Amino acid sequence: MQVKDVDAAVALINAYAAEDRMLERGRDFVLEHVHDFFVAQSGAGFEGCVALAVLTPELGEIRSLAVRPDTSGRGIGRALVRACVDEARRLGLRRVFALTLVPAFFERCGFTLVSLGRLPEKSAAECPVCPKRGRCDEQAMLLHLDGTRPEPLRPDEPVGYTALRRSPGTGAA
Repeated sequence: MQVKDVDAAVALINAYAAEDRMLERGRDFVLEHVHDFFVAQSGAGFEGCVALAVLTPELGEIRSLAVRPDTSGRGIGRALVRACVDEARRLGLRRVFALTLVPAFFERCGFTLVSLGRLPEKSAAECPVCPKRGRCDEQAMLLHLDGTRPEPLRPDEPVGYTALRRSPGTGAA
């Protein structure tokens, strides 16, 4: 991402945040993390963004994935996720995850639904200070970069920080 893209990214991210579809990001936060972001551009301009945050020497998080609604369904989100996965591999990470309200999208990208409890690097460090703490509705999606598949969420495991559980037979929380 270039600095010139920050305002468009913040506007798009925060439009989704206003609908409670993702976490809000301030301009200062995005500027501070500008090197973590990837941007999708076309002849029409800014189309979307995503960030890869390195949490440990082995684990990265895909954050702030946002695509302009009028460009949805064109593969832009998938390309942005692929850019993060490629960068994670280049950095030598072993695992990448995303917290999402749209697990089916990440499943199509090769991720597996797991319990957030399997990602203590995230749940211990950031969940306690998250503005959605106590009402988290996001699901953890994990990808192993060595090609192995993570163990899927078991029925006895909580989905997220607030101990949501999948409803049997529905595939949903």
